Amino acid sequence: MLTRDDIDAAQAAKQVQRYTPTWLIMWSLRHRRFEAWQCADPRECRIVCAKSAGELWDLMQQTEVDLWRTSSHGATPPTPSAADRPAPPLPVVSGLVPRPHGLPPDRPRQAPGPRSPERRRP
Repeated sequence: MLTRDDIDAAQAAKQVQRYTPTWLIMWSLRHRRFEAWQCADPRECRIVCAKSAGELWDLMQQTEVDLWRTSSHGATPPTPSAADRPAPPLPVVSGLVPRPHGLPPDRPRQAPGPRSPERRRP
């Protein structure tokens, strides 16, 4: 059964997906957990699972470091500056889905009323 918490978790998964294009992120209704597949290199695909979006984010970052260490690039991971490093996703509270700053909130489109210009006939 789909609950409000499931909807919020699916929204959180979409938010994490926006910041990590080389990963496939989803909320598993069956297992009630976040699942992420690292898809940058099909030969080294890693799967991580977590109960919260923040925990998933941490596991994904650790997996990225582990993959870098085991790759042919070398044993030392790159050290991005704090400005280059993506911020972890904001926590999702039931009924509130955080949006990136600067974007207007989503508004459901209402059906035109009887006197609206959209309903007038030519």
